[in-house]
Amino acid sequence: MWLLERCRQEWTDAPANVNEINKNAMEAEPFRSLINPDDARFANPASMVEAIQSFCRETGQPVPETYRQTARCIFESLALRYRQVLNYLRQLAPFPIEKLHVIGGGTYNTYLMQMAADSIGMPVLTGPVEGTAIGNIMLQAKAAGLVKDIFDMRSIIARSIEMKTYLPKDTAPWDEAFRRFEQISK
Repeated sequence: MWLLERCRQEWTDAPANVNEINKNAMEAEPFRSLINPDDARFANPASMVEAIQSFCRETGQPVPETYRQTARCIFESLALRYRQVLNYLRQLAPFPIEKLHVIGGGTYNTYLMQMAADSIGMPVLTGPVEGTAIGNIMLQAKAAGLVKDIFDMRSIIARSIEMKTYLPKDTAPWDEAFRRFEQISK
């Protein structure tokens, strides 16, 4: 969510509430502009908005002009990047991958989580939001002898944390968008 947070610092016409931004982004045209969120130019630019606009300009795409268009571009691009990385992992994993589990603050963005499910074509489970803190607690519990192994830790977390599941709904438009995404991600 680094890209969005950096853009929020620059936007003067966007609501202060991030949930409003997320909701309003869904009013923008889908798949209008895409970026590779892991492109080096997005690491720490002077202006994230300009970096996104520049990427779109250089790749021959419509340039996001509003905060709605920019936020939608970010969300769709993240969901497509999840798909790309998941495809890499599937090639390497000695077992089938049948769902994606997302942790951290980005899980609050229900639009992004649904986009991720639609993009990857499989269920997305979310939670816990505070994964780092919970992991630290579990490691301390293990060191204190209160849990025996990672399976015990996972069981405790699963019983203690409310998780939400997003099921894919409309995957077809994501296939065409992914082909475009792969072209701009080279």
